[in-house]
Amino acid sequence: MVLFYFARPNARVYGVGFCLILLGGGVRIWAAGHLSKNREVTTTGPYAYVKNPLYLGTFLNLIGFCVAARQVVILAVGLAIFLLYYAPFKKRRESDRLREIFGAVWDDYNRSVPDYLPRMTPYAGRGTHAWAWSRVLDNSEHQTAAVTLCGLAFLGMRLFT
Repeated sequence: MVLFYFARPNARVYGVGFCLILLGGGVRIWAAGHLSKNREVTTTGPYAYVKNPLYLGTFLNLIGFCVAARQVVILAVGLAIFLLYYAPFKKRRESDRLREIFGAVWDDYNRSVPDYLPRMTPYAGRGTHAWAWSRVLDNSEHQTAAVTLCGLAFLGMRLFT
């Protein structure tokens, strides 16, 4: 909400931000369509290149919204919170939980695939299941996409105020 209150978009930066947000949303939908939480170590789709593609998509959304709103300070604060608090906390918590559930399979994947910046080649042990819309729905990513589009629309309306 703070971002929208202080937003000062213009057409050029809104367009750049819009593209970053669409890219972030696309990454999130691609990832959610492969994710089977707590049933397997997901290694297909974007998970063959980066361990946390949902975070990567969120990161792109954060940058996109801040660029579109012309809010460098909010971007800096958001990045600091993500990098200094959220990412290390979630990494410890999720890694421990996944190690308990999947053991050595998780350890191999965890060692082989980077957390946030994708590798250029896919993980050698990647699975074979295809992307599925049903997984997007199971992971509630359609709701995240709807909220993101509403945020884009609201920010777009600020162009005219």
